[in-house]
Amino acid sequence: MSGNDDPAEKHRRIRVVFSIGALHGGGSERQLVSLLRQLDRRRFEPFLYLIYRSGPLLSLVPDDVPVAAFEERVTPSRIYAPGLMHALRVADFAKYLREIRADVSYDRTFLMTLVSAAGAQKAGVPNVSTIVTDPETGFSPVAGRFQWIKRRKLHRLYERSSRVLAVSDGARKAAIRFYKIHPERIETLLNGVDTNLLEEQAIRPPGSESPDLAAWWNGDQAMDSGGTSSRPDTLRIVSAGRLNEQKGFHFLIQAAADLKVRFPDTSIRLCILGDGDWRDRLMQLVNERGLSNEVRMPGFQCNAAWWYRSADVFVLPSLIEGMPNVLLEAMALGTPVISADCPSGPREILEGGRFGQLVPPSSSKAICDALSRVLTDGHEIRKMSAEAAMHVKANYTIAQAARRLETLFTSLVEANGSPPK
Repeated sequence: MSGNDDPAEKHRRIRVVFSIGALHGGGSERQLVSLLRQLDRRRFEPFLYLIYRSGPLLSLVPDDVPVAAFEERVTPSRIYAPGLMHALRVADFAKYLREIRADVSYDRTFLMTLVSAAGAQKAGVPNVSTIVTDPETGFSPVAGRFQWIKRRKLHRLYERSSRVLAVSDGARKAAIRFYKIHPERIETLLNGVDTNLLEEQAIRPPGSESPDLAAWWNGDQAMDSGGTSSRPDTLRIVSAGRLNEQKGFHFLIQAAADLKVRFPDTSIRLCILGDGDWRDRLMQLVNERGLSNEVRMPGFQCNAAWWYRSADVFVLPSLIEGMPNVLLEAMALGTPVISADCPSGPREILEGGRFGQLVPPSSSKAICDALSRVLTDGHEIRKMSAEAAMHVKANYTIAQAARRLETLFTSLVEANGSPPK
């Protein structure tokens, strides 16, 4: 840190600790892994700190990134007391920053900010915290107990942070209102997608262990020589996200049921990628609506890009979002998109409907109407999706996001007087 006269220390790379709870399949986790992959190794040395070493995205963490996990570093106390576990996590994160002589801390999600920002400020390390959703709608469903205490703590932590980022302008404005953050302390840093990686993944079909799934997806029809379904009246719909209430998949399933009635000669295939505690409830709805042949939920898929590329349309039925990566990824691959016009990200990404259809949240009828347009107005929908792909590649690349973050890290380290030159 500052004050060190060791010449080697003064010229080492900037050490950045990225932190998040775990690496399950959510958008924040995927964005963090993408940033780890993109960070310029000539100038930066990344580290990863987790609460739990778990999740399918662990396999995508670059080999040169050391991973530390609280659950492995600290033996929990057998004595339960409110706040004790939180205090242990804050203390260990501060200790970890000192151990590796970190120059800057970067966290995503407010639950991790409660630990990482507190630990970084305790250790005297500049910290950057990222708000990933509109807190006016997204805070309460995931904050758990003692919400008023957490909200008050977050206000203090954000006000003391070196910088606060929000993933969309809507999330930034909501955070200013909700957490009472001074506007000059928070800025927007848009999410980005790795378009090159997406293109590589999009050509990798599901493994041979799932031939029945691939056959179902293609309408249970023979494939032609070009690898596409020989049946023109199959509509393949894909969606992705955690299987919970806030993602709104129950409205999408109902829309599929309504579409089946509206277009009885069309074979509908709806694939919902992801895991979560609403799986059984959603499957019950599928069975109740008589959609057992039309809907599949195969869980988290590492090759989600293939599903997006092969689909006729991607639907985001969320009730809450920040800057949804899955929407950007589908657009980047040229897939037509439909999104609920929930607070923050989707309207910004789609520029009010210019690059995809926006529908009111919590409306299965509106989703069904938009899906109907995909079937009846294909030429205009394809034209819109082609323009959307160019829009994402010009404005939402992970390289752009990483370069802005690198500039921010460098300025904070220089202001703090840390050694890297």
